[in-house]
Amino acid sequence: MKKSDAVLVFVVMLLFTSSASGLPAGAEVRAVPVANGLYLVEGLEGGNVAFLVTDEGVLVVDSGTSPEAGRLIMAEIAKKTDKPVKYLVLTHYHGDHTFGLQAFPSSTVIIAQQNTADNIRHLNEPRIRGMMEKAMPEMVAAQKLAVDKLRKKKGKDLKKEEERLQELEAGLAQLRELRFVYPAITFQTKLSVFLGGQEVEVVHLGRAHTDGDALVHFPGLNVLHTGDLLFAASYPYIGVEAGADTASWIAAIERAASWEVETVIPGHGRITDKQGLLKMAAYLSELREAVKGAIAAGKSLAEAKKMAPLPSWKGFDRERQLPMNIEAVYNELIRK
Repeated sequence: MKKSDAVLVFVVMLLFTSSASGLPAGAEVRAVPVANGLYLVEGLEGGNVAFLVTDEGVLVVDSGTSPEAGRLIMAEIAKKTDKPVKYLVLTHYHGDHTFGLQAFPSSTVIIAQQNTADNIRHLNEPRIRGMMEKAMPEMVAAQKLAVDKLRKKKGKDLKKEEERLQELEAGLAQLRELRFVYPAITFQTKLSVFLGGQEVEVVHLGRAHTDGDALVHFPGLNVLHTGDLLFAASYPYIGVEAGADTASWIAAIERAASWEVETVIPGHGRITDKQGLLKMAAYLSELREAVKGAIAAGKSLAEAKKMAPLPSWKGFDRERQLPMNIEAVYNELIRK
């Protein structure tokens, strides 16, 4: 199995087997108010989902990480309003933001940056279909053989391996439930949606976390949903397979921070403010300088990846991402 396929298997397993529903074990999903009519859906695995309720209908930002997550989001919306879900804006193409799309009404208009729409068709769909048809069934079959051998030998790890088999089978079943849904409206740099007397600005500021990131700005509420331009208090994932660029990412954050915004909903993590957003730009800047220094000192990629966390970022969640962040920036810098 190629490294990229192995990573995808890991991601899919994380998304689909956190519990029987694909959600964190014991999680309570609930919509909490952020501003007037704007809610954040807490308790979901994956990216942060928000929705705006108006007297004309609802606009949702991202769809959750699985069909079940999408159904739970719809249930939370129904608790707040009986108005239809008119629009759903995608911040980018990653599965923890798009795999819940099939749970929304067919009348919902899905909006995405053009590159995100292309990435769903040309990155997500073929890779997931390959996993569904080949990689995951092969993993299930191999795990069944391992369990059968342990049963015959009465091996000590039997229970653990049986649980692993159940996880794989549950993951494959949920993967097979997945249906791809595509954006109806795409844009290049900016699109405005008017709903219930409110304007929602959907803006692409260039390559960042991917090549199709969209920020969702609620100017009347002074709120910004950043998608994965911000991983609050966490090392980010840098989507090199979809054109990520950390220099452009920093510039996008700094530009967004110049807007009239008081509240920032990150792609992952807790709600923050402009300072929380700028902290991500500071991390990326410091990372670039550290990697630039390693390259200037003649260090190989393998040597650079052994760098310890920078002191100012020690304590960030998802520290396992740091070597991958170093690799992404190293390759980005040597290309320039």
